[in-house]
Amino acid sequence: MSRLCSKGLLRAFKDKEVIQKRFGVSVRVKPIPDNDIEGAMDTRVYKSTRSTAFFMKLVPKGLFKFNNTPKSLARIRKIFDSVDSHSMDLDVSKESFEITSFDGTAIPMHRFESKHTLDDAPVLYFIHGGGFFAGSTNVISEAVSLLVENTGIIAYAIDYRLAPENPFPTGHKDVLAGLESIFEKEGKKVFVTGDSAGGNLSVYCSNQHPEMVKGQLLLYPTLNMGGIKDDYVDYSVDDIPVYEKHKKLIMPGILIFQQAAGLMAELLAVDDMMNQDLTPYIDVSPLSPPTYISVGEHDFLSIESIAYARKLRDLDVYCDVAMYSGMGHAYIDKVGVYPQAEDCINEMGEFILRYSNND
Repeated sequence: MSRLCSKGLLRAFKDKEVIQKRFGVSVRVKPIPDNDIEGAMDTRVYKSTRSTAFFMKLVPKGLFKFNNTPKSLARIRKIFDSVDSHSMDLDVSKESFEITSFDGTAIPMHRFESKHTLDDAPVLYFIHGGGFFAGSTNVISEAVSLLVENTGIIAYAIDYRLAPENPFPTGHKDVLAGLESIFEKEGKKVFVTGDSAGGNLSVYCSNQHPEMVKGQLLLYPTLNMGGIKDDYVDYSVDDIPVYEKHKKLIMPGILIFQQAAGLMAELLAVDDMMNQDLTPYIDVSPLSPPTYISVGEHDFLSIESIAYARKLRDLDVYCDVAMYSGMGHAYIDKVGVYPQAEDCINEMGEFILRYSNND
């Protein structure tokens, strides 16, 4: 198994973990393993972001401006679709096939299994992120493989149709068809998981078919696209710890989610985000399964993610929240590069195995 970050960094997450209140909720905070400065960027993220920022200074302004045009979409998709994980040399098989979606369209599905699959193995359904308009199973393939290798579970991942070519609710209905297909094939409840937009799609599956879902694992999910304001989300970017010397690099990543709301509505071809499917925060179900949420300290979505956790807990639904200090958005797809990615996968495995026997 190959990695660019040492196992010592992984051990430090457990050694340094603390329980803290963030946005009014008790969460497990996982400090940067090799940096104790409050609000600082993780060392590895800092190096990467600083290099990107330097490059952007050399590029003419407007070249990377994102809008809903084929040229702009192609450019941003190329970035989103890049595979940033470091190969871990895993012995995991991947079988690709197709399922039939709601309208008869064939949708690619992938099944991951290791040579030491558990008897009566738990089943995980992984839904990739990418803002509903980008991303693919390739991006998270290494993460899924590592999770399967570590635990002996079986995992599925779907390449649902993307906006704007396929407007809402096409992608949502594709992933629901995927859940139904897996449930029928495996004959048991499954765990659902997804990163960012994939987290939104995972909650959609849980809400639509609670009888098919054993647990949900939400990685920096987008849950309040309608921008609901209540006491649980009565926080701002000023409430996010930011080290002053890193502020110029941290803030653009936080503010981008505030600025993207209008564009997302255009991409999804909806007039109003205020519906249960795009904004599950509207009405959190007491039938929600046990939930694990992982989020970065410098991710603006951390506010709505933790608010969702608070709503679940108020309904007596179990919800574990882990926050990585010094991290922003999107780290699960950087296995072998960011130690947080591997630690998150370890946590996901522990959660799945712990709740696999729950009825």
